[in-house]
Amino acid sequence: MSTVSRRESHNPASTDPRVPDAESHGIASRVSASGPARTGRSTGKQETPAGAVPGNQVETYRGPVERPRAQGPGGASTGTEGGGGLTAGQLALGGRAADAARADAAYADIQATLHTDWKDWAVTDADVRRVHEQLEKLPPADYRRMMERMDQGGLLGKYLKQMSPEAGEAFLSQAVSKGYVTREPGKKAEPAPCNPPDGPALDKNDANLPDSVRQLVHEKNSEARKAYYDAHQAYVRRYSEQVMQAKDLPAIRDLGEPVAPFAVSEPGVISSHPDYSSFRSSWARVPDTRGQAYTAVSNRSRDLADAQRAGTLKLKQETELSVESEGMTLKVSQETSVTQYGKTDSSSKAGAEAALGHRKMAVEIESSGAAKTSKGIDFGVGKASIDSEGTVRMELPIPGTDYGAYSEFNHEKGTFGGGVSVEKEVSKDSKVKREYGVTMQGSRLERAQDVASMTPGTLFGPLPELEQGLAWKDIPAERRARMERDGWTPQQWKVALGAR
Repeated sequence: MSTVSRRESHNPASTDPRVPDAESHGIASRVSASGPARTGRSTGKQETPAGAVPGNQVETYRGPVERPRAQGPGGASTGTEGGGGLTAGQLALGGRAADAARADAAYADIQATLHTDWKDWAVTDADVRRVHEQLEKLPPADYRRMMERMDQGGLLGKYLKQMSPEAGEAFLSQAVSKGYVTREPGKKAEPAPCNPPDGPALDKNDANLPDSVRQLVHEKNSEARKAYYDAHQAYVRRYSEQVMQAKDLPAIRDLGEPVAPFAVSEPGVISSHPDYSSFRSSWARVPDTRGQAYTAVSNRSRDLADAQRAGTLKLKQETELSVESEGMTLKVSQETSVTQYGKTDSSSKAGAEAALGHRKMAVEIESSGAAKTSKGIDFGVGKASIDSEGTVRMELPIPGTDYGAYSEFNHEKGTFGGGVSVEKEVSKDSKVKREYGVTMQGSRLERAQDVASMTPGTLFGPLPELEQGLAWKDIPAERRARMERDGWTPQQWKVALGAR
């Protein structure tokens, strides 16, 4: 069988140090194992084939026999057999001498387990487990000394390098239980809808730890930090889904503001830390994950107020019939539109336009009952106008054709767009004009001012008007305007009052 497969089949029972009875140092016979001959490494890696039952035989006493002694670094004898047994003399010493002898035995076994050469070139998972078991038996003080000894002997880095992710976790848990590494508990998240996650528990990356241990601690801390931010992003997705299912603004208000993630820094990594620069560069700042949640709140509040979301792209088509009569132009039009979210809309309007030279004045009434006025000027090669809602419009006909182009924007509403038009004469005094265009909804000026003012909003912020039970019409106009920008409508306010 190959060297690697042989080492993977280590018998876990062989990891226990064999300590003879202290009262048996006057034995007149010796006991030898009748198992199969040992192959490969002999120190700390003797095997018993599966299913075999080790037996003993009594041999005739032939005088004192010196026990084989495991070889430490540089060929020095450790005074133990197989890295696990103690002599009766060592046991008789008791106290610190016995503890030191046990530590020497454990080190000899660890050294033999991690040894590699051209015949036995791999440190296997079974070897890592064996070392872990030997370390588990040590009391905290001896454990710390063993770490220092393994680091000085070049064994600690070799041991950690061969670990699987699971073995690395087990080692750090062991190191924490032995007091070698300090683990700081994560912060607890405040109870909130959609269950925001608790902060991650991180190990202190002490500057006095060996380099290989510091690297492992940093790696596991980075993984814990990433897992926390992944969990927080999952929370934000749950929150956003709940927002988009809200039936009204009070339902969004009940969810509360999305919970911010904890700022996570690696314990112990300060400017004097030997790995400060490299650890800080790999510990990149993670942006606030709540953007998606606030976008959902904004979109849903606009939907509930029957208004366009910021970033909405709307395709529209308008057909206008105009008739000239006694210096006046009468107009009626029908407009239909659809957004990228599949929302459709239709409206109509009627009005009249009067021309005074190159200047024009117009008034129109929309199907909703709202009235709007506009004034413009005809340059001959184009037209420009502005209406009472602040929409600026430019029209440019293509000479010699029925086609033209237009553009329009509203600084206050944050809308802009444009398209093409075609105009045909129906009769001597009447024309039909069709426009095909696109409009984009950006951020409104007053919303940018709301953010810049840093004043609490009216969706998650305090609502004394609700506590007082004020009717919509009784709320001061300036306050009501802010509430409308936050998505409140008279209907939404009525629902909120009814739920008190």
